[in-house]
Amino acid sequence: AICASLQVLGHWYEDARGARVPGMGVLDITTLPQGHRAIGELVTVPLVEGLTQPLSGFENHGGGTILGEDAAPLGRVIEVAYDGAVQGSIIATYMHGPALARNPELADLLLQRATGMSLPPLEVPGVAQLRAERLSGVQLP
Repeated sequence: AICASLQVLGHWYEDARGARVPGMGVLDITTLPQGHRAIGELVTVPLVEGLTQPLSGFENHGGGTILGEDAAPLGRVIEVAYDGAVQGSIIATYMHGPALARNPELADLLLQRATGMSLPPLEVPGVAQLRAERLSGVQLP
């Protein structure tokens, strides 16, 4: 799930007019307006078993998502807070950009979970260069 779909999978979200909109309730999350739009490059340290490389994407959202007891963060945003939610088989993030093309390890994890098969890494020309460009200038822990 990416961006607004993360919010829709939660219990509810509050829109910009202050109306509470019911969600699907499959993620233990709620979302409130944060008073400003978060727009720009996003880099996180993954907190999901099976992911070891930083995740990158482009975020553009006005909501601040609060995780309940059953949801865990997808990653720790470097120098900010957390991004996304993970609960059971659902992985959700605010990272656009496109998240799976920018983060082949995340794409592989999703495919492994969906198929039950361990997949060998796929070398795609240009991906390493794209990741290096997007991660340049970010102080990784």
